[in-house]
Amino acid sequence: MRRLILPLTFLTLVAAIYLLWQHRFERSPGFSTLRLADLRAKHEQLPGVEWSGPESQPRLRLRVDPIHPVPVVIRLDLPGMQAIDLLHLRLQIFATNLTPGKQVWDDGRCIIEWHSPTGGAAWENNPIGSARHNDLGDVAEWVSRPDQPPAIPALRVENLGTGGDLVISVFEATVVRETWVWKIGRWWVMAAWLVWVVAWIGKKVNFIRSLLAASIWLVMGLYFVIPGPWKLYHALGPSFPIGTEVASPPRIVSPDTISSSSAPLASVGEIPDQGDFTLRLKHYATKARPLLHIILLWAPTLLIACLVGSKSARSLAVILSLAIEAAQVSFGYGFDWGDVFDLACDATGIALALLVYRHLKRFTPWVAAG
Repeated sequence: MRRLILPLTFLTLVAAIYLLWQHRFERSPGFSTLRLADLRAKHEQLPGVEWSGPESQPRLRLRVDPIHPVPVVIRLDLPGMQAIDLLHLRLQIFATNLTPGKQVWDDGRCIIEWHSPTGGAAWENNPIGSARHNDLGDVAEWVSRPDQPPAIPALRVENLGTGGDLVISVFEATVVRETWVWKIGRWWVMAAWLVWVVAWIGKKVNFIRSLLAASIWLVMGLYFVIPGPWKLYHALGPSFPIGTEVASPPRIVSPDTISSSSAPLASVGEIPDQGDFTLRLKHYATKARPLLHIILLWAPTLLIACLVGSKSARSLAVILSLAIEAAQVSFGYGFDWGDVFDLACDATGIALALLVYRHLKRFTPWVAAG
């Protein structure tokens, strides 16, 4: 019976996570969805910037002349926007013959600027999309957040190539908030996962050791699976069901809260990698990526093995490794040969941890048997 109940409850908890995550956000009352048409009405025509299409569904094009290449940068304020915590975004951009410059970031890109409610220059730039050459991007969706909420968002668009066009065909910005279902339900689901892991370990060790091992596994899951280390919140499916749009009067902000975009702007240049410390470390230590993945699974596997034995540690570590890759695929980051190599590194970390455990078991009395 236990062999049947544990897999079924595992699938039930996975389904619970999916439903909770998909219903994490809802529209914040008092804010209407802002689209390109709303942004177009509030901004002047600038050199290299062209609006086209019908008034209700315009497109924004930033063009760099290949004969006299001058970067084109524009800031589009979001009318009626106040300081907020979370912003749901839908964006589609594409490039036409956009030749990148010398630097990695010298292409076409869209950025959410976060401004302090007290005014002044943007203190955080959050990249949300980029394109080069003849990229044809799909409609992407996510929820963006400032590091220090609340803050006032604005859309910054830069074409830093040596020639070609960057086009925004879809842009929607909706202020959202977390639902009560998420705020309350996540604690119940985390508690249920602790119970499941303790049950998975079984009665071969005392309850305190099982609970400590389950806590280590849960923390790793929270840190690397869901919510994970990413700065932007992606849906686990095609979109977040944030609710039906209801028209509401715009909220007014002081006109000097965000500086005007009528004058030419300079590029913000290189934007540091965002997200959790582990993501930045993987970026700056590219050559050490295999070692980082080995350590990622080695440390928790060794700790869990010392607490509850090698059999439970091995199975829990394998579940964690597969869950990390599955979350990346579900959030839209894809799966390639690099991810296969990551799984191989994870397996190496698990094997090394169990090897160290076997040596510790011989000489350390508090290490669990098994």
